[in-house]
Amino acid sequence: MKIKALYFKNDKCGVCIAFLPKMKRISEEYSLELEVVDVVEKPEIAGQNMVFTVPTIIFLDDEGNELKRFARNFSEFEIREYIQRMYDILGIELDAK
Repeated sequence: MKIKALYFKNDKCGVCIAFLPKMKRISEEYSLELEVVDVVEKPEIAGQNMVFTVPTIIFLDDEGNELKRFARNFSEFEIREYIQRMYDILGIELDAK
């Protein structure tokens, strides 16, 4: 199973802008597919995923089912802890870099 992350943002959101580089770094470290969605440019995707606040990060399995959602108030530590826990449960090994 592969895990994918959707990162919902808005360019007028300071937290979104500040956290995006951290999320990109996390996705690279964990070989995680990351899709960045601007809610202004793609409101239909935000609506389909019931995203009402930014930033929002939704983790999906390879069938598109939502595994976990982080919205508004979260830390880099919480994101890393969740991904590591999922990788441990699923037995996903990280490539040594």
